[in-house]
Amino acid sequence: MNKTKRYTLLAALAIFGILTAIYTINPNRWRTQQMLESKGKHTGKDFMLSSLNVTAIAQDTKKLIWIGTSAGINVYNGHDYIQFFHDSEDSTALPDDYINVLHRDRKGRMWIGTQNGLARYEGGYRFHRFNLPSDNTNIMEIEDAYPGAKAAAGTAEEGAVTVSNGQEHFLVEGDEVKKMESPKAHDTDGPFQKAIKEKKQLKIERDLKDWIHLYPDFLLSLNKPKELISTTFKDAGGNLWIGYRNAGHQVISENVIAYKYANRNPLADATRGMDITTMQTVGNHILAGTTLRLFVYETKKGEPNYYYYDKNTSLNNIVPLDDNQFWMVGNNQIKSCRILPGNQLATLGTFRSSSISSNTTEGASLSNSPSLGCGTRQASDVYVSCQAPYIIKYPFGAAKAKLISCPNSWYDAETQLTTLQDGRILLFMKNMHLAILSPATQKITDLEISGAPKHGNIDPAFARQDSRGNIWLGTKRAGLYRFTLKDRKLEKMNFVNDVHVQGLLEDDRHQIWITTLKNAICYQPATGAVLMNSLVSSSQNEWNRQYFDNSLCISPTGNLVFGSSDGCIFLPQEAGDQNLMANRKVIANKEKPDKKEAEDNKENLGNQKLSGNQHLEIYDQSKALEKGLRIYSLDIKTKDGEALAMNDDVHDGDSYTLAYDENDLSLSFFYPNYSRRSSLMFQYKLEGYDKNWREPSYDHTARFASLSPGRYTFRLRLVNSEHLPALAEQSIEITILPAPWFSAAAWWFYFCCLVLLLSYIASLYLHIRTNRMLLLQEQHEREREQRTNEMNMNFFANISHEFRNPITIIAGPLLSLKQDKSLPAQAQKTLNRVCLSVNRMLKLIDQMLDFNQLETDALRLKVAKVDARKELLQLIASFEESTRVRGIRLETRFEDGKKENSRIGGGEEDDDNYLVWLDADKLEKVMDNLFTNALKHTGNQGIIRITASCHDGKLMVSIFNNGEPIEESRLKDVFKRYYQLSVTEGNHHYGWGTGIGLYYVKRLIGLHHGEISVRNVISQGNGENEENETRKDWASGVEFSFWIPVDQSIYTPSEQVKEKTGVMQIPLDDIHGISTEEEKEAEENTSTDAAEESSESPKKPKILVVDDDIDVAQYITSLLSHDYTVVNRYSAEEALADLEQVKPDIILSDIIMGKMSGYDFCKTIKQNLLFSHIPVILITAKSNMNEQITGLRLGAVAYITKPFDPLYLKAMVQTQLHNMATLRKGLVDSTDTETLDAPVANTLSDQDRKFMDELYALMEKRSAEMELNVTTVCHDLLISQSKFSYKLKELTGETPGSFFRRYKLNKAARLLLEGQYNVSEVAVMIGFNTAAHFSVAFKKQFGVTPSEFQSSSHS
Repeated sequence: MNKTKRYTLLAALAIFGILTAIYTINPNRWRTQQMLESKGKHTGKDFMLSSLNVTAIAQDTKKLIWIGTSAGINVYNGHDYIQFFHDSEDSTALPDDYINVLHRDRKGRMWIGTQNGLARYEGGYRFHRFNLPSDNTNIMEIEDAYPGAKAAAGTAEEGAVTVSNGQEHFLVEGDEVKKMESPKAHDTDGPFQKAIKEKKQLKIERDLKDWIHLYPDFLLSLNKPKELISTTFKDAGGNLWIGYRNAGHQVISENVIAYKYANRNPLADATRGMDITTMQTVGNHILAGTTLRLFVYETKKGEPNYYYYDKNTSLNNIVPLDDNQFWMVGNNQIKSCRILPGNQLATLGTFRSSSISSNTTEGASLSNSPSLGCGTRQASDVYVSCQAPYIIKYPFGAAKAKLISCPNSWYDAETQLTTLQDGRILLFMKNMHLAILSPATQKITDLEISGAPKHGNIDPAFARQDSRGNIWLGTKRAGLYRFTLKDRKLEKMNFVNDVHVQGLLEDDRHQIWITTLKNAICYQPATGAVLMNSLVSSSQNEWNRQYFDNSLCISPTGNLVFGSSDGCIFLPQEAGDQNLMANRKVIANKEKPDKKEAEDNKENLGNQKLSGNQHLEIYDQSKALEKGLRIYSLDIKTKDGEALAMNDDVHDGDSYTLAYDENDLSLSFFYPNYSRRSSLMFQYKLEGYDKNWREPSYDHTARFASLSPGRYTFRLRLVNSEHLPALAEQSIEITILPAPWFSAAAWWFYFCCLVLLLSYIASLYLHIRTNRMLLLQEQHEREREQRTNEMNMNFFANISHEFRNPITIIAGPLLSLKQDKSLPAQAQKTLNRVCLSVNRMLKLIDQMLDFNQLETDALRLKVAKVDARKELLQLIASFEESTRVRGIRLETRFEDGKKENSRIGGGEEDDDNYLVWLDADKLEKVMDNLFTNALKHTGNQGIIRITASCHDGKLMVSIFNNGEPIEESRLKDVFKRYYQLSVTEGNHHYGWGTGIGLYYVKRLIGLHHGEISVRNVISQGNGENEENETRKDWASGVEFSFWIPVDQSIYTPSEQVKEKTGVMQIPLDDIHGISTEEEKEAEENTSTDAAEESSESPKKPKILVVDDDIDVAQYITSLLSHDYTVVNRYSAEEALADLEQVKPDIILSDIIMGKMSGYDFCKTIKQNLLFSHIPVILITAKSNMNEQITGLRLGAVAYITKPFDPLYLKAMVQTQLHNMATLRKGLVDSTDTETLDAPVANTLSDQDRKFMDELYALMEKRSAEMELNVTTVCHDLLISQSKFSYKLKELTGETPGSFFRRYKLNKAARLLLEGQYNVSEVAVMIGFNTAAHFSVAFKKQFGVTPSEFQSSSHS
């Protein structure tokens, strides 16, 4: 792994660790976990008390009211009750269901005293029980600890309480209970118990007395007799809570008292329990109708009177005419009525619907008595809708009515009519269709409106126009709409949370009152405020009232009167004023409120002094709304069903962090509205989940299920209209953590895995793509190679045929010359070599043709019956010359035991075992290639062994050489076409060359239906020859073996011929004789070397020819042997080994050779100081210019390409020898290399120049010495004396002593020429003892005396 990848991995791990730590180490999550506890199991929620037997009432810090009963605790939020019960198996539940006392201590904690123990509320719907050190656990009293308790039991902490069971007192501090010293009564109803009961009764009397002073008739407001009151409690808003024995509870406030007073009247009492379906005010009278009768009530004169309708009709609505007259519109008649004194009614006229059919032309198609709808007054007429297609216009008191045709298909008796401010009449028909009736023209015009709902089946409930000109349309299934006549636009009023709208009325304050089935809502058009009146709304009370159509009016005294299923309901004017949020609180027996009360009532605006020690405090509840709005509970349900709750208060701005499975939330909220003034709406949204605010509602709970992980903000606000600013708002932050497998750390891990996967896929894809491209490339290469091969084969075939023509012209004259016996022996010898080369050329051409035919499957065998032994011996004989010159031992062995070690004569008898069928020409080519391959990989003095046998119908031949073995993994590849072992694989290169020889052999063997193999031989000694045993390098090597079938039946008739065929060959003279003469000549040259060195006659320069082709080497020898002494070596390694012995004057080397090439050979020589002076001429068939440059850079003096001109070769040799002679003369006549002529200096190699420079410098340094000591010079030059003498002799042609002397005299000549010194001084400077001796030596070298030399140079 490289450094970048390692750093990337470390960075990824570091990020993963940081993200994991952020997820697991979350302080807010820890705080939330500490606040979360399992929700108390024994709890409930209901809209009714768990028991009507109320025993205690208290208010907690959240302003929630706790109501203790004989069957548990009920926590009231103004809407519903959260209930707690006893559970013997749950230690966190109440100790008993019967509650005696509830108490809130100074810390705001709620204490519960039951008949069977004490408990303190801990939050999260859980209680903490206390074990009292007493058998009596009936707790009757709980109070805050007082100073006396401190003296009795030590210093009490804030929030400590004293508890009494009526017999004993206990101090509770924290979770510790201490028994207090106090007198003990033994009876169960002793003085302590009586005192506690009296104290409780005195508190009830005092609380009632405070309200009686304010409202003398207060006791009349009680739901039950005073004697049934079991407990009282004054809340922070000044409301009085009264608990009854077996009668529930009641909340007393100014609004409630006013409401109670308003509903203590004869009409309310007379109609209680009745369905008031229509209501109207006529003058000073209130008319309230049921289905069968009409109540007439004069507000200033006592009891109401009632009037029955006709038994076959029912009252639809009442239409007033003036203060005493009105129309009663029933389902089949219209009556004109007048109110008489004593609330009596007089009927002045009646119109019956049955008269419609008799007065119209369409009467035959109408029913006998069409149903009538509701009416509206216009002037002194009433207009009434009808089931028939007419609007009835009925003048007051008339006997007949006028019918106005209304052909609209949406018109029927359900159509609502209302008179507009301009006197026209609006028709509100089904599915929101509107029309205008003009009383003047009696024409009806349909209205085109925008904003109408798309759905159908909408029944009209009413149509009203307010003082601002807005038309209000109430429906029974589609809610409330406001219609603007000017732009004819319809707008849905969403503040009404009910689709059934029953009635609408505008009061004197221009407030719009709307009734739905169960609620009464006040809308203020000026501000857009919407308030539900709690006093008369069933959803805010325990009763189940229902309101009806057109059953709403204003009494002559200004009270609102609602017709309901419980009779007439009066709402006093002060309770109906939605702008007055004030409520009064009475505090008695105190000059000033205590600290706790002052904190609860910071909205105090002022005090009004009452009699005695009483105060009437007036509070503005609108300023307390923001303080009173509370999110009092956050409940959580986990995915596995566990219920959790917060054990601490939920405050505005709190932040909670929940786990991923804690995503089912329920938030409870409220504001204290116990005065029953009005009910405001809640509106909330969960930012991050809701896009917009939810519709305002009166629900006190918000639920969110299956929330996704993320950050949320729950915002709650108190509104009286969604279009107005909130009256109060609170919010909390909620964070739901993702599951561990979805956390940021997990996503980072997944991302890293994804990156690794993508990287792997990408690498795999790239690998596959690369492989595919490589395959395509290989395919293209194969196709190109195949095309190239085909072109090469065609070229080989064509060029082979072309070669045959000139060779034929060459071969013909050669045959003629061979027959001329008059030619000299030397000419015969040269002619024989030419014929040998021509024969080789013919064989190569034939092999090229065969190879081409092999590739095209066109080569065919020509088998004939031949003597295989004879053929093999002849082939082996042709190999002997090549092995002889390299000192390679050639052995042949046949199965019969006959052994031929050198020459094979022709006198052996034929062996019938070897008379076989085969293609002799192909056998010759197989043997020739295998032998050539063995020869290339056999070192000098090595061995090649050819073994043959013929049995079982097979001719088996093996050729062994003791060269280096082939790597086992490569053995199977040596027969592949163009296969060559890499140079780095070893020094021996099987298949070296073109790489087709062994492939060609395998194909030829295959044509014979045979097989060929190769193997490494570990030991080859057989004990038959002592020489073999002593030469261990023969013991291993490589053996090629093949076998071919020899049975005639193997071959097809087309492959059989009568006589063997072969390549045309020029007959040669006895090559053995020629070889013998050459051997003698070589021996003569070698034997005369030493004699030439000692003789005085000039010796011939010595040339070393290095070429692994024996024929070429011998040809060069024949060219140069007349003028030079020529020594042949057939490998570069052999030549290097014999350099010191041969000591050539010039070297001629081939480039392409076996182990070491000519380039490496030349480089090695030039790097060797001893031989770096020898000129090297490279002779090769490589004619490329780059290859020539390479050779010259390695130190070669010339580069000759084959074939070459013999005269050019001789001239090049002669030139290089002349250059060496010139160099010698220059070095002898000079005192440094700088004075040499440029052409002469260029013949020096770098090694030689360095050698001569060092020698000249040394001689210069020691020139004053009489005799230069060779030993000293060799020591300084770090060279042996023999090598120094040889090197100096070869470079200068002089011995060391002669060269030293000539150097001194050359220096003397230079000094004399300078003229600064005389002869005697110069003689001393160059190391001569006497001037005479100097003069003799100088004259011998230069032919004149020093004086004559100096004189002539200055003349």
